[in-house]
Amino acid sequence: MKKLLFPLAVLVLLVTGCNKEYVTRQYITQQIIGGMDMSLIDFEVKNDNWAVREVENGNDDEGYFEAVLEVPEITQEVVKKGLVLVSRRYIDGSQYIWTPLPAMRTEKTTLNDDPYYFTTYTDFEWSEGKVNIYVTASDLFAGQNPGDMYFRVAVQL
Repeated sequence: MKKLLFPLAVLVLLVTGCNKEYVTRQYITQQIIGGMDMSLIDFEVKNDNWAVREVENGNDDEGYFEAVLEVPEITQEVVKKGLVLVSRRYIDGSQYIWTPLPAMRTEKTTLNDDPYYFTTYTDFEWSEGKVNIYVTASDLFAGQNPGDMYFRVAVQL
């Protein structure tokens, strides 16, 4: 009986212990626009989903952030004949603003209780099945995570 309970306990721990927040994906639409097949997918990249990528030969706290979006709509046919565009959503007062990538923005944070301004550059690469999003601060300071961000991916064949 003990031999049966141990694997069962491990299975329960594996199933209940995997509460990690992942990049959330919301499929918006797939439609034919002007004879072209296009899909729109929204992604929310949570604060914990950003991975730090250090600059080669840099200090430990210098680099950029990367998030990988799984996009199965980017097929081999899209790679050969299609197009992928990505926009980032910003909030301006009470409205959303979509900015196509690559984009550069001035950001504000607090450093030692003083306001601190820096520029972020957000860009992307795409290949079959995925989109890589990159966020780089102007001073390559990788110590502060970029936080939650929202992206819209347009896949056109």
